[in-house]
Amino acid sequence: MSDKVLNVIVTYNRLNDLKVCVENVKAQTYKNLDILVVNNGSTDGTTEYLAEQTGIKVISQGNLGGAGGFYAGMKYMIDNSYDWLWMMDDDGIPDTKQLEMLLAFNKKTGYAFLNALVIDKDDHNKLAFGPLTGHRYVYVDEVTGNEDFDVIIHPFNGTFIKREIIEKIGLIKKECFIWGDEQEYTLRAKRGGYFPHTVTTAIHYHPTEKGRKGRVFPGFSHKNVLVKPKQLSHYFYRNQGYIDHTYNNYHNIFTKFIIRNSVYFIRTGQFDELCKLFKYYIRGWHNNYENS
Repeated sequence: MSDKVLNVIVTYNRLNDLKVCVENVKAQTYKNLDILVVNNGSTDGTTEYLAEQTGIKVISQGNLGGAGGFYAGMKYMIDNSYDWLWMMDDDGIPDTKQLEMLLAFNKKTGYAFLNALVIDKDDHNKLAFGPLTGHRYVYVDEVTGNEDFDVIIHPFNGTFIKREIIEKIGLIKKECFIWGDEQEYTLRAKRGGYFPHTVTTAIHYHPTEKGRKGRVFPGFSHKNVLVKPKQLSHYFYRNQGYIDHTYNNYHNIFTKFIIRNSVYFIRTGQFDELCKLFKYYIRGWHNNYENS
């Protein structure tokens, strides 16, 4: 019997994107899968659209962020005896052979934490995201020389995880809400002995990286920080504090994150954001997710 896959799509107020994503999942060449859409309290007609669909399972909840959405989907997968979890946001577009390629790579190698290659949906020569670590790759042909690229491009966009991994390392940290849940789960998997691999023959199209970058020092383009919307930035700082402490990422504390962000906020006169950075980073360091 072929492996049973649960596809989980997390959505929030992106109905048109969701429709395209769902249609591409339905068109997969590998057919032994169920589709589960986690609706994070959408108000744009998504609820009505999902009610009209057949063959789609739905979890409706308040807006618990991407982390809360994927947590709900992962829990459903474990509770219902699926072999694999296949994860994506609503604005991703899986190539119709993506699932077939991921499963074939697993059969060939035995690797059980896999990711599709995430390509800019508007320019198929470019990657949508760079790797989380190491060199910043930009073009698709830089990474497609081998079928296996062992630096994951961007988890939770065409991510494929076998049941045994989830049973061993647990569910996603839902308290993260946004930014960092995918990084934390990838690091947890590595700590458990499961290293992610990007399968370059499995393609996932996605809008290019949207985050604004702030330049720490004028004239030094490689010294940047990610600038998050102020109404949500505390999630970013808090989650990074948790990750740095939990996974002993002390180099990041004193260079890439704390110092660079501090210098940027001082240089740009954002002293309120500087105070928020330290307040929430320390909360995350102590795994204090209450009231934040």
